Amino acid sequence: MADYTIEHWTTAQTTADGSKSDAVAIRVDDRAATRQAIITQLKRNGYPLIERSSWHAQPPRPGMRPSHWDYRDIVIHHAGRSYSCGAPSIEEMQRVQVEDMGRSPPFNDAGYHYAVSCQGEIYEARDIRFIGEHVDKGNTGKIGVVFLANFVEAGEAYDQEYKNLSLFDKVKKLKDIATDQVVAGHDKPTPSQIRAVEILCATLKDFFNITNLGGHREYQMLSSGKGRACPGNPGMEIVKLLRARLALSSPGNWNR
Repeated sequence: MADYTIEHWTTAQTTADGSKSDAVAIRVDDRAATRQAIITQLKRNGYPLIERSSWHAQPPRPGMRPSHWDYRDIVIHHAGRSYSCGAPSIEEMQRVQVEDMGRSPPFNDAGYHYAVSCQGEIYEARDIRFIGEHVDKGNTGKIGVVFLANFVEAGEAYDQEYKNLSLFDKVKKLKDIATDQVVAGHDKPTPSQIRAVEILCATLKDFFNITNLGGHREYQMLSSGKGRACPGNPGMEIVKLLRARLALSSPGNWNR
């Protein structure tokens, strides 16, 4: 048996008769090194991360909150109805940041930590060292991953977001409800996209104690009781696939 104890979670094992002199010390709180190690592992697996500098990200606003480094959940999103697999992915990534920073109230940066294109490219959105802004009232401990695509089907937003509203609130949302009913089409997840998000989530699981993975609609209901269509029914099928392949649980009781 080894003559020392591993004091944090790990999937590694000590060797028989191992000693402290055999161990390689890595500071668990060395966040810059962890970010770089994630980039290195993705590249080794055939998915070079498109870093913020490569897609010409705007500088974030002051006020970004450093992560507590307690990531346990991965939240899957889709970018929304105005996005398309047919558009250049770098432009879609730039648009995500512009729209998030232009919200009212504005986000300090792109809300998500990573984005996955229909071609299977993986983008660095918000620096992993900072808490995201992708689940209303519940971002602590959660890594946000967004598909640069539209996965919502016609009528889905009504079922998830509007059906249980009061008559008064439905009238206020009448335009959105009408738009939802006439959605002409949506993107279909591509094999390249599905493989890329699986590699990304598996890599994140190697570096953080990830136990849960779910769709935005699942986490939003837990955090605020509000319905969301995101990431769409096709996106939720990917969520179920990832949970099965990576041995992760659905979102549990909201306690953070």
